[in-house]
Amino acid sequence: MKYKNYYEILGVNRKSSKEEIRLSYRKLAKKYHPDTNKTPESETMFKDVNEAYDILTNEERRRKYDRQTSKFGYGIVDSQSSLSNVKYELKSGVNVINDLLTTILGFKKDEAQNFGDINNAPSDERKPRQKQEKGKDIITHLEVTLQEGLLGVEKKIAIKSHKTGMRTYSVNVPIGIRNGDKIRLAALGNPGKNGGKNGDLIIHVKLLEDTDYKLKGVDLNKDITISPALAAVGGKYHIEVLGEKITVSLPKHLHDSELVTISQKGYVNEDGTRGDLFLKVHIDLPHDISEREEKLYEQLLKYERKRNEKKK
Repeated sequence: MKYKNYYEILGVNRKSSKEEIRLSYRKLAKKYHPDTNKTPESETMFKDVNEAYDILTNEERRRKYDRQTSKFGYGIVDSQSSLSNVKYELKSGVNVINDLLTTILGFKKDEAQNFGDINNAPSDERKPRQKQEKGKDIITHLEVTLQEGLLGVEKKIAIKSHKTGMRTYSVNVPIGIRNGDKIRLAALGNPGKNGGKNGDLIIHVKLLEDTDYKLKGVDLNKDITISPALAAVGGKYHIEVLGEKITVSLPKHLHDSELVTISQKGYVNEDGTRGDLFLKVHIDLPHDISEREEKLYEQLLKYERKRNEKKK
């Protein structure tokens, strides 16, 4: 199923001016107006055209829409976004239609009257329609690893509904997703009643814990174990951070449980900036050492004892 793309609905693009959008809107609104187009899809298309025009001719809403779709893709709407709360109603009545056709679509008054007087319509057309009801939302869960959240990923999700059966969708998990965040796929829920809109598919995200890295805000924490020699003289330490191999320069004279900070190698914010990586150092003697290494430690021990005697 193709998600809503307001630019595509109006046959324009992101660079189109407000005037170009208005001209395209006038053409499509005339084409799909329910009073002249009796095809089953005309009313839905007319609503979509009006919805697209309302968003794309409002500078603030258009900017939010462009940011939303650039980040999440078409059809995915953040539950906190103002776009998700916009509702549209197709009003009826002679005055409303005349006003619409004369002030927005550019019809002359006599042209507007050609659409007919609702009060003079046949009795079957004056019968009240059944109230439209939006379909119920489908709520599900999706597990995401730290690495997937750091890099962003497309995941498949299978949804079973008693009304629509089993369906599989592709979900674009945005970079910087957090535990408990929601991804909303518009109109992929249960079907509406009496021509009402479909419900949405709402995905609750669970960010899985990592065995090596602990997430705190946007910072990552990891324990590392190094040898006494490396702790004493410092040096290069190779590590893999959520799929990225990096080399850390450990300073000299490290103590047990000391923290080493690596800037901008943590998790990621929604704006793309990264937190820091904190390495907690543990100093431990290797389980197996050679005879030569053992003699070196003996020499080091003798040196330490002489140094301590001089301090007394």
